[in-house]
Amino acid sequence: MGPLNRVLDRLVGYRSTRTFAKHSRGKVALLHNSGFFSNCSTLLMSVAQAEIHPVRIDVASSFTHFAEPGSSFDWNRYFLPPPGIIRGRPTRWPRSRVAQRLPHHSTYKLLDFSTITDITDNYFQLSTLVQNHAEDIRMSHLPVPIDQILVVCLRGTDKGTEVRQSPIDAYVRRAKKIMELNENLRVWIQTDQAQIRDILLDQLGPRSFSPNILPVTQASRVIHRTDVKTSKDDFSQDLLATTWLMSQAHAVITYTGNVGYWIAIFRGNAKKLYQLR
Repeated sequence: MGPLNRVLDRLVGYRSTRTFAKHSRGKVALLHNSGFFSNCSTLLMSVAQAEIHPVRIDVASSFTHFAEPGSSFDWNRYFLPPPGIIRGRPTRWPRSRVAQRLPHHSTYKLLDFSTITDITDNYFQLSTLVQNHAEDIRMSHLPVPIDQILVVCLRGTDKGTEVRQSPIDAYVRRAKKIMELNENLRVWIQTDQAQIRDILLDQLGPRSFSPNILPVTQASRVIHRTDVKTSKDDFSQDLLATTWLMSQAHAVITYTGNVGYWIAIFRGNAKKLYQLR
């Protein structure tokens, strides 16, 4: 791979020779089986590659870390089925950058938001169950309206093995700059690592808070591969609803990774989205 391709990968997304899904007429069967939003990222690309729409989403071989023992992950529990007549211009999707590259480690300001929003509007709309759960979280865990919140979201555990992460000080500096310009903003700290959470709460002071929604760990193993969570179904609902809520905040400072990518996707643009790399 030459220097130009490496720059393009970092800016607009990575090409991959891996087969993430099987395509048949009327169905996309996801084969990738990793973190919740890693699965969603590869599924988004696979849906874009389909030549005929609507397609049925088959995740029987995926999301095993998010299904209760002895059962399969129920996609329709979390997302609405696609409409009978697809909105947008699906004939353009297979030729788009979305169908060709995985941009979860790219520069989010350069995402093809037009195509991504077209696809998510049809295939990644939150189910009524998750919408209601997000509203419950908003009412019970957030001290102020969502448009008065700055989100600071970063991954601990093993994320540094995939892509270089910015130091915690970089998040603190960026947050303090935004806080100085917006004196009424509260700061929502969201991380999977207890040590990082405690540092950020200390550094950002009384305007910061960390809602007790998703589990945290002091270890380095990623949450979905541990027993920290008690119910896989509850964890999946919490993760999806929380990520969507974060995307609606006044401003977001996020890390580079699948949750950061889906915050950008649910937001629909990169305005007041500060991605640290």
